[in-house]
Amino acid sequence: MKLLVVMDNLRTTDLDEPALWLSELAVRWAERGIRVEIICLHAPEGGCPPEELPGVEVNCPGPEHFEAALGGSLANHPDVLHVACAGPFGPRVVEILRELPIVLDVHGFWPICPAGDLMRRPKLLPCGEHYPFHACGACAGLPRLRAMEERVQLVAGAGIVMAHSAFNRVRLNAGLGRPVELVDYGVDVSRFRPDPDPPWTPEIMEIFAARDRPRVMFLGPPTPARGGERAIDLLVALAARVPDVELVVGGRDPQNPGWDQMVTAEAHEMGLANNLRCIPSVPTHNLPALYAACQVAISPMMGSEAGGLFAEQALACGLPIVASPSGALQDLMREGTEGLFVPASETAAFADAVCALLADPHTRAGFAEAARLRAVEKHDIQRSLFELEELYERIRGPGRRAA
Repeated sequence: MKLLVVMDNLRTTDLDEPALWLSELAVRWAERGIRVEIICLHAPEGGCPPEELPGVEVNCPGPEHFEAALGGSLANHPDVLHVACAGPFGPRVVEILRELPIVLDVHGFWPICPAGDLMRRPKLLPCGEHYPFHACGACAGLPRLRAMEERVQLVAGAGIVMAHSAFNRVRLNAGLGRPVELVDYGVDVSRFRPDPDPPWTPEIMEIFAARDRPRVMFLGPPTPARGGERAIDLLVALAARVPDVELVVGGRDPQNPGWDQMVTAEAHEMGLANNLRCIPSVPTHNLPALYAACQVAISPMMGSEAGGLFAEQALACGLPIVASPSGALQDLMREGTEGLFVPASETAAFADAVCALLADPHTRAGFAEAARLRAVEKHDIQRSLFELEELYERIRGPGRRAA
């Protein structure tokens, strides 16, 4: 089989959820003898070469050359197009894609929300509506609203639409009015484990060597939907209860790439510089060690969790999670078994729950064992590969299957 993956970028070190998942899948497919090509809409920043994936051909032409590069890739006659990108592609590309066997892989809520996160601006509150809604323009702005016309066409032309949580499938099904398949992200439980391979970057080596310090891991990049706007408030509350606590924030919000500098400066002004560690670039090899260097993971979601890849990784590493009862998280973990649910808007209660776990190694150990077991039993990436392969076979025509 020949597989063409169309995605936005390959910024795995930013902890971009689609990039992390699809790069893992691509390498695994290549190991199984499938010819895999990835074409990214956006080129790497700073003119850097694209990330190398063993056995996978990667092309990052940039928006101005994307149409020509896609034409070259289609000349290889791929059996399946795995499209995990919201565009914009332009009308010619959308028309070309309409005629092809496409699995449309939705990360987030971009087919039903111009802003992609189901959060109502400017107050950044969860939104229970979906596009087309009369307030979408005032919330997301007219440029994003106009982009929805192309997205509607992209969804209409896809043979299969796929989500990564039951919550997102329900929301997409209601907003799109068509069936939506469910494929769990899954995690490599042999790599993400409580005793991972040692890291090789100096900063993560430093914290990995000091695992006895009370340390809290912020799950995912610090976007507004993930609670990045509340990080400082949480840091203040955590440090007031556990003075030597360290909050670790990995990854980068592409819409606010200077977030780490602003928050670090604010923490310094408050005398909390030693309690915050921002790591905007996290090599994928070091990610399991980063989880293992922490005692508790937090997901102070202000929006709705669409997929939950970072929660699954944390569970596999045996990290108890304190999270907002939001979206997919309510399916991934159980209250009082793998972690605790506390609304992130209740800062004091959220901090109390985190610090209670930091102070109670016995409870932490019980949660950790349950978390690891749940990841192994329910979120092994091998199961996700099997389910995705079934979708590929369904979208391929009889002639393509015979080939």
